[in-house]
Amino acid sequence: MNSVIRTLQLPALVAISVLASTVQAQDAGTYQVEAIVFAQPSAPISGNRAPDYNWANDAVMLEDTARSDVRKLDVTQLRMDREADKLAANGYRILMHQAWIQPADSNLKVAIHQGETLGEHYPVEAVLGLERAEESMALEVKAWRHTGTRSQDGQADSIVSEKLHQSRRLRLNEVHYLDHQSMGMLVRVNSR
Repeated sequence: MNSVIRTLQLPALVAISVLASTVQAQDAGTYQVEAIVFAQPSAPISGNRAPDYNWANDAVMLEDTARSDVRKLDVTQLRMDREADKLAANGYRILMHQAWIQPADSNLKVAIHQGETLGEHYPVEAVLGLERAEESMALEVKAWRHTGTRSQDGQADSIVSEKLHQSRRLRLNEVHYLDHQSMGMLVRVNSR
């Protein structure tokens, strides 16, 4: 009789152990990413590059993804409001401030954007990718700031772009500053 009970208990213990390790692995690999893109005071877009029409091809679009492990957070969950307020108080223009949840997966890139479209583009577009390293997080960022003129029918006549592209290692729960000519970016990654 005891061997029958042990035989029945073993699969239950294995199932509980697998479930617990799966939940723990999911918790350990989920991060809140927050990004603020801002314009330098009185700085026009530098450069004269055309926009990248394939900017989000390899990325998950945050606004309309069906993935359950990537989701946009509402403004009540932003953690860098104080930094955004300081930037604004010093004359910087906040172009985008968004936060979302995602796993650290080297194959996952998340595309975000803000503003009213200029033809096929938004005034601010960015693609961010995270990869978990031993004691830090690897981040790759591509961000674009676009400006353009509109014709009488409301279509974008010409668009001029500036691109920030950087890869770096981050420490979790710290604000990191990325800079590029007329634009800058603050990024914070927190474990969940």
